Formats: sequence, structure tokens, C-alpha cells
Amino acid sequence: MELKVMYPEIIIYALIASGVLLLVWRGKKKYKKGILVANTKYVKKSKYYKFLSAKYHLYNILIKIVCILAIFASAYLTARIYKVDEHNEEYFNRDIMLCLDVSGSVWNLDKDMLNTFIEVVSMMKDQRFGLTLFDSSPVTVIPLTNDYNYAITILKELADNFDIITMSKAAGYYSGIRYTSYYENIIAGTREVLGSSLIGDGLAYCSSSFKKDEDRTKVVILATDNFSGKGIFTVDEAAEYSKKNDVKVYTIGTTTIGGRVGAREGLINVSQITGGEYYDYGTFSTNEISKKIDELDKTAIIKESFVTNQDLPNIVFPYLIYLISILFVLDWRVRI
Repeated sequence: MELKVMYPEIIIYALIASGVLLLVWRGKKKYKKGILVANTKYVKKSKYYKFLSAKYHLYNILIKIVCILAIFASAYLTARIYKVDEHNEEYFNRDIMLCLDVSGSVWNLDKDMLNTFIEVVSMMKDQRFGLTLFDSSPVTVIPLTNDYNYAITILKELADNFDIITMSKAAGYYSGIRYTSYYENIIAGTREVLGSSLIGDGLAYCSSSFKKDEDRTKVVILATDNFSGKGIFTVDEAAEYSKKNDVKVYTIGTTTIGGRVGAREGLINVSQITGGEYYDYGTFSTNEISKKIDELDKTAIIKESFVTNQDLPNIVFPYLIYLISILFVLDWRVRI
């Protein structure tokens, strides 16, 4: 922190004004006004006169001191003394893409997975987060951002809406207006091709969402049942692609619910290839994922420094009010 004065000449003016006032007060002639009275030596010897005289002179001295202090307090405010602070905002170089399978086979679990993502985002700080939904086609809902409030707000809205989709599906509203409306507003664009979800394409897309920056740690959290159709990438090919781009994939498998043979093992293989971890849906805590990701290498990055200037009137302004109040009281007591 550094203190600076915007108008330093005001301080000089205050010194000059104070000096002039002291000279005027010192050169003030006695008995300039009033009527001279003879034979006052007896009165001046009395204790009461001496008391009043001392009291009068004391009040006058105090008035002069308060006036000088008020001048300098006013000069302080007028000169605008301010502090200069230089800030270097620090954050860590991790990018985390949340990758969620929204195919029909996992709709009933998507709300829970989104709530899991909300907890992960809430627990971790100084990272960048994004969200991609995919079925046969991937759609980026939240681009990589460090705006946590924005990310959590979108995740909560999606979780609430997926809950309505699940209820609509359970009630048989496949062709109803209510179901169609929610489908179009929430997961539109994720089903451009009919058929099974394309897990490999979804993972490859998520892994390609990061900027080509070797200094950043890249993480994908993939939640899926791994019931995949045939796309451009197989799941193993997407894992190799992720590894090539230095992306660690943490997988959350929902295959424990009516899973197919090899689905769980396939996700475990993805995590092993990329250096991530595999978790079974419903058997882990978000603390586990957050802790594992937090253990990854991170390097502090200093953003471009910025400078803030802050005026400091609060230091003197209350005292100026007190000084003016004291001056009025002293003036009333002296009755000049």
C-alpha cells in the first residue's frame, strides 16, 4: 500500500493560512474596543478575577488550536489523500469439464448426477468448470468458466428440469405437450441421430473442449451407463484421444442398474488409460472426487495485476465534525 496526495499544494496553503492567523492573533492590540476603567489594580489582585482571566486566556488558546487543527483537517480532505493498492489475482490452472450422458437409459439418474456436479463445483475453488450434455450428439451447456455462481445456477436449473422430465416419462407423457416442451428446452440438440447414445463421441468432444495449453491440467468427469452405439470414436479410442491431449478422465458408472456385460469394465479402462479414477454410481461421495482432483498438479497463475485508488476521507472527516462542534462550544463559553 502506498499513500499519495492528489492536490499537495492544498497542504502548503493550509500552512500559510495557519501562519497568517497566528501572526494576526499575536499582533492583536489589547483594549482595541471597550471602555477603559481606572483603578482596576485591586480587582486584578482578586482570586476571582485571576480565575476568570486564566479561564478566558485558556479558552482563547484552545480556540486557536482547534482552528488550526480544523484548517489542516479541511486541507486533508481537500487535498484528497488516497491509498494505492496493487492487486495480483491468483488462480489455479485446472480446467474441469463435466460430461453427462442424457440418453433415455439414464434419465432417471441425471438429476442425481447434476446434484453431484453441483457439490463438486461447490467444493472446489479457483478452477474453471464447464458442462456438456450428450446423447447421440454433444452440446456444450456451460463453456469453461470461473464464474461459480453462473455454473451452479445452470446446474440447479437443469437438475430441477430433469426431475420434471423423469416424472413426465414415468407418467407416460412421451407424446404430450409437457414432455415435448421440456425435451426441446433442456436437451435439444443432443439427439440429432436416432439410436443409442454415442459414448465415445461424447467423451472425445469433451476432451477436445480444452484450449491447446500444455500448462493447464485438464480433467473430464464423465457420467454414463456406457451403453454405446457405433459412432466416430469407440470408447477406447476416445480414451486414447484424451490421453494424447493430456486429459484425465474420472468416470462415474451407472452400470450397476441393469448394466450390460463389459460396460463397467469399459469405463474402468477409460480411467486407467487416462490416469483418472472410476466410481460406481451411488457408492461414492463427492469428497472423493474433489480430493482426487485436488491432488493433481497445479501451478499458480498470476493474472494481470491491477491498481486501485481509494480515497481516505473517513480518517479525518469525523474529527473535523468534532473540531467544529468544539469550536462553537468554546466560542459560546468565551463570548468573544
